[in-house]
Amino acid sequence: MNAVSDDHLVGATVRQQEFFDVLVAHERNEEEVISAYEGFAEEAPSDAVRYLVRLILDDEKRHHRVLSELANTIRADATFEERGARIPYLDVHRRDDSLIKETERFLALERKDRAELKHLARKVRSVGGALDAFVVDLLQSDTERHIRILRFIKNAVRSSPLR
Repeated sequence: MNAVSDDHLVGATVRQQEFFDVLVAHERNEEEVISAYEGFAEEAPSDAVRYLVRLILDDEKRHHRVLSELANTIRADATFEERGARIPYLDVHRRDDSLIKETERFLALERKDRAELKHLARKVRSVGGALDAFVVDLLQSDTERHIRILRFIKNAVRSSPLR
């Protein structure tokens, strides 16, 4: 994990320092949560529960990484000190037609996936068990998240101040 320290950010505004402190505290909490989930995933008496907890664990590890990157971004902006991976600046250019075209291509793929998963969800109800149906529902949620990210990219390109 990319733990960031809770030191004072020399040069930070009060708001930057407060936000950084909240991120670091939350990151520490995430470390405890991840550790607890790891134990739960190892000790659960059910294969199904271990499977589902591992899905949660994957998400929690990603959350931890993103929080660390966000804290590193605040540190770099305030102190000009680079310490680990950070969230990049939104550096897309307005009217980047190739980026819009590629984003629209992936939006179409995700929408097709959404339709296929909707069809699969209807089928799994009659053939699969409750866990199968639940996992398909999680996949549908992931697809909606992908669509949301791609829409963000598309909107960022359209409204970018960069030319």
